[in-house]
Amino acid sequence: QFHNQQGLPFLGNVLSIDAAHPQESLANIAQLYGPIFKLKIGAERIFVASHELAKDLFDEKKFEKAVAGPLKEIRHGVKDGLFTAQPGEHNWEIAHRILMPAFGPLSIESMFNEMADVASQLVLKWARFGPDSAIDVTDDFTRLTLDSIALCAMGDRFNSFYHDDMHPFVKAMLGLLTGAGARARRPGFAPEMLYSKSNQQFHDDIDELQTVAKQLLDERRKHPSDKKDLLNAMINGRDSKTGEQLPEEVIIRNMITFLIAGHETTSGLLSFLFYELLSNPEAYSAAQKEVDDIIGKQKITLDLLSKLPYINACLRETLRLHPTAPGFALTAKEDQVLGGRYRVKKGDVCVAVLPLIHRDAAVYGEDAEAFKPERMLDEPFSKLPPHSWKPFGNGVRACIGRPFAWQEALLCVATLLQTLRFRLADPSYTLQIKTTLTIKPDNFHMKAELRDPDMIDELVGGIGASSTTGHKNHHKQHDTAEADPNAAPLLILYGSNTGTCEALAQSLSSSAARHGYKAKVATMDSLASGIPKDVPAVIITASYEDQPPDNASHFCNWLEKADRTELEGVRYSVFGVGNKEWASTYQRMPAVVDSTLAEKGAERLADRFAADVTDGSVFDKFDKWQDEQFWPAMSKAFGEKGSSIEQSQSDASELKVEIDLQSRSNLLRQNMQVAEVRDTRLLTKPGAPRKRHIALNLPTGLTYKTGDYLAVLPHNPIENVRRVMRRLRLPWDATLKIEEGSATSLPTGIAIPVYDILSGMVELAQPATSRAVQIIAKTIPEETLSKELANRAGDESFQKNNISVLDILEEYPTAEFSIGQFLGAVPPMRVRQYSISSSPLEKENVASLTWSVIDAPAKGKGEGRHFEGVSSNFLERLLPGDRVQISHRASRTGFGLPKDDESPIIMACAGTGLAPFRAFVAERALKKAAGKKVGAALLFYGLNAPDEDDMYREEFDAWEKAGVVDVRRAFTHASEKSCGARFVQDRIWHDRKDAIEMFKQNASLYLCGAGVVGTGIAEVMKKIRLEYHGGSEEEAAEWVSKLKGERYWADVFA
Repeated sequence: QFHNQQGLPFLGNVLSIDAAHPQESLANIAQLYGPIFKLKIGAERIFVASHELAKDLFDEKKFEKAVAGPLKEIRHGVKDGLFTAQPGEHNWEIAHRILMPAFGPLSIESMFNEMADVASQLVLKWARFGPDSAIDVTDDFTRLTLDSIALCAMGDRFNSFYHDDMHPFVKAMLGLLTGAGARARRPGFAPEMLYSKSNQQFHDDIDELQTVAKQLLDERRKHPSDKKDLLNAMINGRDSKTGEQLPEEVIIRNMITFLIAGHETTSGLLSFLFYELLSNPEAYSAAQKEVDDIIGKQKITLDLLSKLPYINACLRETLRLHPTAPGFALTAKEDQVLGGRYRVKKGDVCVAVLPLIHRDAAVYGEDAEAFKPERMLDEPFSKLPPHSWKPFGNGVRACIGRPFAWQEALLCVATLLQTLRFRLADPSYTLQIKTTLTIKPDNFHMKAELRDPDMIDELVGGIGASSTTGHKNHHKQHDTAEADPNAAPLLILYGSNTGTCEALAQSLSSSAARHGYKAKVATMDSLASGIPKDVPAVIITASYEDQPPDNASHFCNWLEKADRTELEGVRYSVFGVGNKEWASTYQRMPAVVDSTLAEKGAERLADRFAADVTDGSVFDKFDKWQDEQFWPAMSKAFGEKGSSIEQSQSDASELKVEIDLQSRSNLLRQNMQVAEVRDTRLLTKPGAPRKRHIALNLPTGLTYKTGDYLAVLPHNPIENVRRVMRRLRLPWDATLKIEEGSATSLPTGIAIPVYDILSGMVELAQPATSRAVQIIAKTIPEETLSKELANRAGDESFQKNNISVLDILEEYPTAEFSIGQFLGAVPPMRVRQYSISSSPLEKENVASLTWSVIDAPAKGKGEGRHFEGVSSNFLERLLPGDRVQISHRASRTGFGLPKDDESPIIMACAGTGLAPFRAFVAERALKKAAGKKVGAALLFYGLNAPDEDDMYREEFDAWEKAGVVDVRRAFTHASEKSCGARFVQDRIWHDRKDAIEMFKQNASLYLCGAGVVGTGIAEVMKKIRLEYHGGSEEEAAEWVSKLKGERYWADVFA
């Protein structure tokens, strides 16, 4: 028997399903209980989530369409329209026979020019908004598809691109779809009087839809045309079987049906497609190349549209992963057996869960979750098992408008890729789903830039250069403040996930004007189709888990494939940031970018510099590289254009600010969401170094998987804020306004409370750079003290003590340093990334973090004061009910549980590196408790002592007792209790026979911890390899390296 989820009296399983994200809830239930289960949501439903079972469900001899749940509620508005008619309804049969020819090939082809007309309006809008404007993707694709169906099928122009607000039809439609879902979830015993307000709104929305449709119909009747469109087919057509015509009320119902179905799902398809292309640079590059090779700069024609197999495959693959109508219901005509195992009674309603059926590993392989358009090219697509791809529904009730939607989507994608270049507005964006009756990406924004401005003339009839004028966006790209308008240009590109490289780019931008350059700062992905040859370029980037930063992946993909002619004449310098403890991938991406550019003909101006984050002096090294290598190289190549290096060091990077003592306005941050603290607790004994746990209620729409991260935007400790305000003599109610155009990532031209800036927008504890120290020294009136500080700047011990700008200003109280100079000397606040330590299968809207609190005596002359980690102490101060700004970061390296639950796993960690493995084991425990088989799991865990920091001990003991995991600990301060092992690598060596046995069973190995842990485990793996297989050190190291990304996954942090 299949699983019958126990529910609550009267309510059933309503609370088991997140109303805003039902697909995620169903996926979690399927992970726990298998591919078929029964829930009571208003009424009993059987949910089917595998291809093996669904192929019986799609047999029209056994099952027929069920108009149930939300679809039944939509009947209040469209009754027996094509989409909502019950099987056998007479008006459906008449409408279906009349309208089939209207969606035939010739009819669809005749709509091509009108589709192209609307697509050109979209291109024009995005081109006019310019490359720095964030596009609301789903909003604009909704305008496109609504206008297309209205014009092509009914001859009316909604002109959605010429209005700020959406057409009233869209608002009413969303009300109908959302209301239908809510009504379907209501418990049957609830009196209607409880819902009088929502019921009234539901019927008002229906009235609005009917009004719009009737106006279109009346307009056509007043002004008849001979156009062979959908509306004329409904008005004039006769049923080939009965000779009947459609009554007016049936015409209106089907007009509403087509206006909804004809745009809502296609706009979702296009939105998901661009999300996938921008998340998969190789697919984006291949799609772009196909358009360039087949179409080039020609006007797009139907013939050319038919020669785009890769774009076609991209659309298919998008609908596989994201079927925009994510499920449909069918009713058993008689008693049936699904898959030869599960009995279904006559009249039972079964729901096909398409996102899970489409991701069935038995059909699509272990990479079923990945976006791989190649699997959907014509030949492999034709070989797929029947019923494994069903985004347009089933059998005779499948979507009648499929040819219309496909031509529209192909034309739109080809037009956009031909004319525009795209990038994510927020490179850290992870997919969020908005659900009504259909699904779309939520909060998804991208940016678009014209590839060739001259193409606008051809596409939109000579609108021309005005279309390239963009809106200014002061938060994402910055020109150097007060640079000479005749100054030479300098391009500064950065790749950064946490903000360090972006802060370095802004620092270089600040000094550019003093050297006679006007700098532009941008992400590497903003130049993902080529670097200009007439502007010197600086590239500042890091590596993340052996991969490019999120906002550099498209650039790196382009660079790999670029030919020599694209790079000859480019002049560049590279500054790399990395973690030396992770030796095998240290500086990999900066090195690849630098060497590839040189090998393909670009001219290196200054040698690549490799900065190591572990010694805490990245900013200082960057200043030194500028002064000693970069600017001298620029002077040699282009001549001296500005002040000398000595002069530039003496100039303070002072931001011009206005101090307003009255305004108390607050500023909200971008690209973060707000989570609520659910609970927090200490995991270590009192007096021991603190490790803590926090659980967060996630914002609506944020979903995650095991292995993912949350990035936290912290606040500085309030005592540090007070110290700054005391030292700079700032009143608590002061506000600051930074002059517009200043080279800073802080907001400009707006008054902000000084407390907000110091608390949440800049890093107060960042070690001072040598340049900042020199600048402060020059503001000290006492010559002796000034020289003393200047001399200390070059002292290695001074740099190792992590002394901040604030520390120096307090130590030298006579330094005349302004708030503007202070803000110019400290970097912007960075997010901190933490592994999620919980499984979404337990509570899908709750995520927990596990971290170490950094609280140690300050070094140097800071005796008596403690150095507090900004983020770790911020999290510790939070209490239940507090709000915190977070963003979700997906693991990009396969650092997650194997898709096959029975695959064995080996995990190794130290300290709070346990976080992701608590999630791994918790998820497997939940699945085992639900009756699933799970593979063996072996956890090697390094910690201090049994009674000090053995985190989550009771949970792991219970999981061990249940046979979910085998934990092997290494106690640094009590090695006698861990078989003599002091560190995790020692315990692996001690128990190597067990590890080898699991490895022979094809176990995957996961590592989480600081770089030193990663190095130690890599060394012990080489040692084991040498013991069992012999060979050289080099061969063993190569073996370990080859495992990475295949059976060895590492998450290493500084």
